Amino acid sequence: ARAKELHAKAAEADRIAEQYRAERDRLIHQLRDEDPQRWSYGALAAALGCSRELIALIVKRKRTT
Repeated sequence: ARAKELHAKAAEADRIAEQYRAERDRLIHQLRDEDPQRWSYGALAAALGCSRELIALIVKRKRTT
């Protein structure tokens, strides 16, 4: 029973994390579309607290929406 409860909690955490990643990716694409000069990889990375490499992966990845 405890394992089942923990599995359900982990699945919920994964679902929530995926929602946050999708929101982050949409925001990055929106900002880059609006003003790519201002929102460089470095500026986005600093604003979001992640690496320039992650921003580059997100920008170059095919959009899902």
